[in-house]
Amino acid sequence: MNRRDALKTLLLTTASGGLISKLGAAEATSLDKYGGWTGRKFKATGFFRLEKDDRWWMVTPEGNAFLSFGINHFHPVWWRSTHNSEAWQKILGIKDIRDNQQFYPAARDWVHQACAGYGFNSIGVHNDLGVLNNPEPTIPYMQPFQAIRISHWYNEIPDENFVDVFSPDYESRCDQLAAEIAAPKRNDPYLLGYSMNDCPLFTEEDCRERTDVIGGKRRALRSMGWPRRLRNLGPDAPGKKAYVRIMRKLYRDRIQDFNSTYSTTFKSFDALASAENWRPETQLSNPDESRDNTEFLLAAVDRYYQCAFEAIRRHDPNHLFVGDKLNANTDSVDTVLKTTTKYTDILFYQMYAKYEVQEFGLDRWSKMVDQPIINGDSAYTMVTKFMPHPFGPIATSLEERIEWTKNFFNKAFARPEFIGWHYCGLVDADNNLPVWGRKYRQHSGLLDSYGTPYPGLKGAIKDCADQMYQIATGGA
Repeated sequence: MNRRDALKTLLLTTASGGLISKLGAAEATSLDKYGGWTGRKFKATGFFRLEKDDRWWMVTPEGNAFLSFGINHFHPVWWRSTHNSEAWQKILGIKDIRDNQQFYPAARDWVHQACAGYGFNSIGVHNDLGVLNNPEPTIPYMQPFQAIRISHWYNEIPDENFVDVFSPDYESRCDQLAAEIAAPKRNDPYLLGYSMNDCPLFTEEDCRERTDVIGGKRRALRSMGWPRRLRNLGPDAPGKKAYVRIMRKLYRDRIQDFNSTYSTTFKSFDALASAENWRPETQLSNPDESRDNTEFLLAAVDRYYQCAFEAIRRHDPNHLFVGDKLNANTDSVDTVLKTTTKYTDILFYQMYAKYEVQEFGLDRWSKMVDQPIINGDSAYTMVTKFMPHPFGPIATSLEERIEWTKNFFNKAFARPEFIGWHYCGLVDADNNLPVWGRKYRQHSGLLDSYGTPYPGLKGAIKDCADQMYQIATGGA
């Protein structure tokens, strides 16, 4: 029997609360219950952690090398729409898909079977964990932690969402959230780590008005972001005080130089501190203003990360912190990377592009910081009857989509810093869905919204997953 046929005999089942690999006799112990590779062993701590030898690894609670090939976007609403609920009810083998007592256990079991069938060994940050981890986790997963909400996919983000991160209130909010979310999970061996916002709006490029966002209509107004929001607050706001302090340092306490940049007439930096709503817009053609905004943005991001990180560590010292999933389709990663990685264990990014495009960023970032890297949400798609405008790189055929997928998997996991890809997503969010503006933009999956797999894609992904540790070690 050749390797391809042998691998087709792979059966992943959930037993004893974990993911168990049953290969042939020659590979019967190749994976531990978390999906870790027993061929490379490290110290076991009872939790997922990181290790670097000739490459970066995650390490399972049992001390085995682990790379995260995860799946995103299990959302019950996508399965229970008027157009597809009967199809999923039949697939799940239940009588009433609206009955949560029937639907949740059946859907959970089906997702775990799908993970086994495609070779996924983990659950990404974009999933309904209330269903998938109920009554307890059985597959490694990412845990959301959002003290503020500035993810790029929101159709509208109120200015107030860019909270004053320099204020004691923000620090208290982080601690409260950590007590609610992190404290109960401090002893969970299946938890990979904590993630915050999905491609947060940091830079001017992030915040600018766009024709559309993922799955929704265009943002009617350009989002303010932290520099413009906090510099326009009143004199008592901690964020305004921080802004004035940083500007005073940048301009060497020379208010006339500051006035020259902004065409203002402040008598002193104290007058700037008292000025509310003095500059609600940024003149993008002004390089000095852009520099000032970037300097202040980095200070705000530092504070945003520090409070979240320290709060989580107080309540859960055992697990990894990955921070935001940074948007690599804008300038976010390159702008904030050296700030965010002061606190994070992993560079967690999102980029929709073929490997040949992502490669330049991966090369650049791996030279900037010595951290492992996970692409936390991306895939390749194609136009179908109910997905006329899918988000992401659009292949001209299923065969091309498969080829792009295989190419990225093989080349990315061969990189010594690359330890994970969380695939977007499980089931098509097509234009029949009444939620999140799917009429305008659609979200690709491995199966159409009626539960029919795309032929050839499953086998290709499973073959890649079966060879993941070989790819990572150059065939060793």
